[in-house]
Amino acid sequence: MNFLNPIVIVSKFVVFLYTGSLKTPPKDRLGSTVWWKLLVHRQRKLVRNQQYEAGLFGDSITSPLKDSLGKHVFNFAITAMSTRSLVEQLKVLVDSQVKCITAIVAIGTNDAWYDIDDATFTQLMKEAVYLLRQMGATRIVILPAFYSSVAASKNPFRAGTLARVEEVNTLLHQVVVTENLYFADKEVQVLFENKAMKANFTNDGVHLNSSGLKVYKQILQELVKNRA
Repeated sequence: MNFLNPIVIVSKFVVFLYTGSLKTPPKDRLGSTVWWKLLVHRQRKLVRNQQYEAGLFGDSITSPLKDSLGKHVFNFAITAMSTRSLVEQLKVLVDSQVKCITAIVAIGTNDAWYDIDDATFTQLMKEAVYLLRQMGATRIVILPAFYSSVAASKNPFRAGTLARVEEVNTLLHQVVVTENLYFADKEVQVLFENKAMKANFTNDGVHLNSSGLKVYKQILQELVKNRA
């Protein structure tokens, strides 16, 4: 069974309380927060010495799906995650001896919003890939960073700019090529229109609503099934 934190529901506003001033881009300091450490260590306890057909890794785009993809798929996604906290999470999970044959990574959306340079982002992604392979992943699927709505992308308190999302996706693609991974950019395009999240799939311009999550879940189910 997947673990749902019953206490901490972290919005993007609350993330600012952990990351710094509202006047500057936030930083990912989840690894220093008590709630995040408790969540990750709870995950480690739940999955110790287990093997899963697939593991999902990501942020608040993926975390609402919980364990809806079935008992053979574990959803490790936690709200506000970026590549920095992903690496910290994976280091803990590697220690649990959990195995995930397929790893589906939906990360980068918050990196487009957070304060992180290209070189650091690329380095962290490569480290995440290394750790996933340590967890037994023989197939690693990388999803692109998600576009927000145009309005949300113009609000620095809500999301990264659409231009920065594109830059992050270029970096992701470079890692995919270098590390011989699969880039599921075409699969998720149904969620977007003109490089922005479709209005009928979001209520706040940043996160998927119930209709968007339904489509996203179907995409992930197909990625889990397709082992090519």
